[in-house]
Amino acid sequence: MKATAKAVVLALVALFLAGCSNIPESTLPKVIRESPQNQAPVVSDPSPGLNPYGLVGEFVTKTGYADAARSYLTPEFADTWDGGGETIIENEPKTTPPSLPEGNQANEQVVILSGKQVGRLDAGRTFFAQVQPVEIRFKLTRNAEGQWRISDGPRNAVITRDGFTNSYRRVDLQFFDPNQRVLVPDPRFVPTEPRDGLEGRVVQLLLDGPSDSLRGAVRSQLDGLELRTNVVPEPDGAIRVNFGQMDKSAEDRKKVALQVVTTLYEVTTSTIRLDNQDRPLVAGQRDWNRGDFNAYENLTTPKPDLLGLSVTAGRVYSLRDGKPIDGPAGAGAYEVQSAAQSMDGTALAVVQRTPTGQVRLRVGTPEALPEVPGTDSGTLTRPTWLLSAGDDSPPSEVWTVKDGTFVLRVGRTPQNTWEVFSVDATELLRGGGTITQLRLSRDGVRVAAVVNGEVRIGTVVRTNDSVAIRSPLTLQGGTVSNVLGLDWIDRENIVVATGNPAMPVASLPIDGSTVTRYNTANLTLPVKAIAASPNRSTLVVDSLGLWMTPEASSTWLPHGHNQPPGSLPFYPG
Repeated sequence: MKATAKAVVLALVALFLAGCSNIPESTLPKVIRESPQNQAPVVSDPSPGLNPYGLVGEFVTKTGYADAARSYLTPEFADTWDGGGETIIENEPKTTPPSLPEGNQANEQVVILSGKQVGRLDAGRTFFAQVQPVEIRFKLTRNAEGQWRISDGPRNAVITRDGFTNSYRRVDLQFFDPNQRVLVPDPRFVPTEPRDGLEGRVVQLLLDGPSDSLRGAVRSQLDGLELRTNVVPEPDGAIRVNFGQMDKSAEDRKKVALQVVTTLYEVTTSTIRLDNQDRPLVAGQRDWNRGDFNAYENLTTPKPDLLGLSVTAGRVYSLRDGKPIDGPAGAGAYEVQSAAQSMDGTALAVVQRTPTGQVRLRVGTPEALPEVPGTDSGTLTRPTWLLSAGDDSPPSEVWTVKDGTFVLRVGRTPQNTWEVFSVDATELLRGGGTITQLRLSRDGVRVAAVVNGEVRIGTVVRTNDSVAIRSPLTLQGGTVSNVLGLDWIDRENIVVATGNPAMPVASLPIDGSTVTRYNTANLTLPVKAIAASPNRSTLVVDSLGLWMTPEASSTWLPHGHNQPPGSLPFYPG
């Protein structure tokens, strides 16, 4: 009877709406269509007959998402269990009883899980590297069917590294730098099950905004937007994203498309169909592919003809032909200690050793490198350039670290001179220490630094009157140590040279979730310097000279224009 009445009401509503021809279609309420992304993943029950140790062991290897984990809990514990994040531990942890028996041994048991934590995943799917030993206490109770279930324990899921790898995939959400010139990656880890609806889960993360560490440092054109319908595949295979009410200019709508398309191409190769209230998001184009936005990579990628430079014996040499560059830095007018070339190749910054034994910064063009007042000091790190404001804008900012603790930002003035400004590095140096390397990311939103021999990644937060490095994260602390040099491979990954013979060269993503060791074939340790760049071979200088490799697994080959030991190669940036 109720079903019949409901059908009648719906029919009357449909007739009423059909008669309202003077009301624009875009104002009508739209029912969110049913979609596979709303389906819950298939959850398997724990294997029957497991003892308490076996149940805990299976819990940390097979429960890659909260619903699966809850099936291992008692109903009472499941009702109060958070499950909003993950603790990731090394494979093959140990399960042991407590030192003293607890509870009724027949129906209650306590199991201690011990191992090495490698990181954690928060509720927003952001990974935080945390390498430390852990002991986790589980209380188990036998239910009416005689099966053991967890009745007390950690408030989130615990999973082994292999289980995490099998259950999640990394997705780089894309946001804008503060000036909306380039995209900035925000790595997240998204459950792979169910596969249907994966695109919708990714779009929802994008709508939710950047991770905590990037708030205040990036912008999103999706702020305040909502979906009108679920993200679904169309009959022709395109993935349709249909936004609701939107008050944006044509240019900002293109930026919405840029964020969505470049993010979704992390998880699909299908065409992305973008609508706004059932009409094309951007007038004249409804279907999008990644190739529609290649121009946004220009500012973060060196020009093809810029093949790198090297500081050798106090001079700057070109790695294109092995000859000194034109100008005073190549002619030996200064005793150059280190240097940096701007992304477009038009500007140069050099650290000069003075006759008094101190160092100072010179910034300008290769033909003219005036001193920068206020930079004389005991040490200056190798300079690092910020990307330009646009294709036709000259480089305007370069950073260095003075005496290991003071981060300097050297900016171009309206009079075309250079002025020193301070950067608040309090958080980066919390706990004390010395900065021996610092590199701006190619999007300008992060820094990678070597502090006390460890790698730290921080976020550059700019206000009208200050610049600060916030939310620093130590990457693989204890595993990657004694770091001598580092550089950005691209916006998502860095490469390091260490004094550790077992791992002289390694790469890490910006969240520190993994470490990739480079092949050491042909290298003669130690490695003293390293340089990297998008679409370029990684360069190192060892005890014999300059070597290059296209990827971590390849053998190192001698550079065509070899430089002697002690040289410092560098790419633009």
